[in-house]
Amino acid sequence: MTCSHMDNSGSVDLLYAVRHGQSTANVAFAADELIESDDMTIELTELGERQAVAVGRWLVSLDPDQLPDLVLCSPYLRAVQTWQLAEQELRAANRTVPCHRIDQRLYDRSRGQLKHLPPAAVRERFPDEPAKEARDPLGYRPPGGESFKDVAERLRGVVSDLRAEHRHRRVLIVAHDAVVLFLRQILENLTDTAVLALAEEGLAGNGSITSWQRTADGYQLSTYDQRTHLPDA
Repeated sequence: MTCSHMDNSGSVDLLYAVRHGQSTANVAFAADELIESDDMTIELTELGERQAVAVGRWLVSLDPDQLPDLVLCSPYLRAVQTWQLAEQELRAANRTVPCHRIDQRLYDRSRGQLKHLPPAAVRERFPDEPAKEARDPLGYRPPGGESFKDVAERLRGVVSDLRAEHRHRRVLIVAHDAVVLFLRQILENLTDTAVLALAEEGLAGNGSITSWQRTADGYQLSTYDQRTHLPDA
């Protein structure tokens, strides 16, 4: 899509982050089951599709000055499907459709050889890894994977680009729970201890909405893990 927004229109005033709808991997993990699949190709479940539609209807309900004018999406299929279904709702309601970009930096945390393994399988196949992770939850790298600090580092580039953005005033990110969590750390200057406390309370749910408003001091959290728009399971 060719961007029609004028340069130097101002800084990003509103930032939204949506976690993708429920995926087949989410269901398998909750059931302590192993699935063999490429992270890039994991799809939404039927519930995940309905959650994505609900995100679209929530977007339709926004006032024009609250509606995103740019969407940055993870390259993973479950995130792409979430945005596509939400976008369909905007089009059906004759609302303005935002510019759209796939941003490769917004992919989910890579767990390497532990990919898609539920906790019981990790303990069986990689008995030394749980203790390593417990000693350094944010810095721990699974074999062949990346740490949460690695996720935060690539997201710093995304945030830096947003702070330099002068074509779009309201941006929606469609990605993953780890992305939402570490956007919070970066935008709100949270300590590692605060991030771990947030993770302990529970990560952003499928189809949930988190938002920040720009202030004179940076970005202030408006909503976190909002789910009131979502259908019942």
